[in-house]
Amino acid sequence: MKAVRFGVLCCVAGAVVLAGCQSGAQNQGRTKTRPLDTRLVEEEGLASKDLVTATDDMVQQIASNDRIRNAPYTVDIVMDRVVNATRSEPNRNFDIYLARIRARLSQADVPNLRFHFNKTQVVSLRRSEGLEPPPESGLPTYASSVDYALTATFYDMESGATDTYLLTFQVVDIHNGEIIWEGMYEVKFRA
Repeated sequence: MKAVRFGVLCCVAGAVVLAGCQSGAQNQGRTKTRPLDTRLVEEEGLASKDLVTATDDMVQQIASNDRIRNAPYTVDIVMDRVVNATRSEPNRNFDIYLARIRARLSQADVPNLRFHFNKTQVVSLRRSEGLEPPPESGLPTYASSVDYALTATFYDMESGATDTYLLTFQVVDIHNGEIIWEGMYEVKFRA
């Protein structure tokens, strides 16, 4: 009888552990911040919800942009950086936004889109592998075809009882400075 009780107890404990593991897997990737229109007073600044919402929207826009999607050539892009023009968080690094856009676009169905390391990253990588940096005249052939940069600028503004963030994202032709695509994400917080 004791063996039966012990067996039942082990089965129940195993089921509880499995249920806990399954609920954790279902929750993966979800954010814990409230929807943008129902934020709490104590929620200040950009959060994971904004990262996911903004970048998913930018990925969809870039992936469906006719000039990029239907280009008769490969669109080679280097990831630049986010210029932080915010007054409330001047020392915060927001490059995670561009990194997520790059990663999501690399997984998207955009057949003629390629990303490259920038020159500094290529030099560092070559040195770490014991190779000489590329000649000053340029990068190795595989990386010299980069024509565009993915970049962004983040702004904020206080106005009365609200703080507004404006996140702008651009794909820029690095030869002539033309912005071939631009998107934005805007969010307000109560001050």
